[in-house]
Amino acid sequence: MASSPRELVKTVSKYFFGNISTIEIAVATLIAGGHLLLLGPVGGGKTTLAKALARAVGGSFARVQMTNETLPSDILGYGVYVQGEIRIVKGPIFNNVVLIDEINRGPPRTLSALIEPMQERTVTIEGATLRLPTPHMVVATMNVTEIATGATAPLPLALLDRFTASLHVDYVDPAREKEVVKMADYLDQLDGKPQATTPLTFDMGKVYVADDVVDYIIKLVDAVRRDERVAVPLSTRAPIALYRLARAIAVLDGRNYVIPDDVKKAAVPALAHRIITKPEYSDVEPVRIVEDALREVEPPTRI
Repeated sequence: MASSPRELVKTVSKYFFGNISTIEIAVATLIAGGHLLLLGPVGGGKTTLAKALARAVGGSFARVQMTNETLPSDILGYGVYVQGEIRIVKGPIFNNVVLIDEINRGPPRTLSALIEPMQERTVTIEGATLRLPTPHMVVATMNVTEIATGATAPLPLALLDRFTASLHVDYVDPAREKEVVKMADYLDQLDGKPQATTPLTFDMGKVYVADDVVDYIIKLVDAVRRDERVAVPLSTRAPIALYRLARAIAVLDGRNYVIPDDVKKAAVPALAHRIITKPEYSDVEPVRIVEDALREVEPPTRI
């Protein structure tokens, strides 16, 4: 198990051969105590990244393969009556790292059941509210090709808003693809099970964020909200996610204070998946809207 943020990045990179910035944002999301949505085509390495992250952080791990028949109880757990008493059987959500593969295939009822554990860090079964372990991270993969072709519906905004960050995991470049082919047998052995039973935790409360940097975060989110191409204004979860992810990036870089560049690096992962464009702007990528906001809003020069 890794013992520091940089060790986490190094451990994950042993299994995932994509862009190093992708690994850094994935690790930063974990440090921030958030949930991660991995987007991309089939075979891009989304599941491999999620498994490598679980293995690096330690603690317990579970995987759920989502289908259109997956029930809430398959993820959360259920109660059984034994000699007149209700006994709770905990589901896979009660692990430190939970991989939900192909989340876009889940039925609405099951997707809605994820909101409580992702937001409140609790699960209610048979009227009993149970707290999830710390740390707790949901890593979900989503096949954007299936959504683009109409094979599955997009995720509801209420669920998308619970993800701290999203990353687009594309195919590796040909030079690195050769390494993937040669190490295919090694990568197939990656099961996501952690190397240690005690998960790695981080204290974000000691990371200093100046008021000018917080104002910068608010102005960026407001610029996205005011963009004429955006159909639904971003909720307050957007600046909160951007704030937390920027702090985690600072920790990843070995600092106990946030600078504007941390906010810039966190902006696209924290905001893009929350943006719903108007029908007449359906050809505009959400990433472009965030990048336009970054160009529009001046960062603070002194913190």
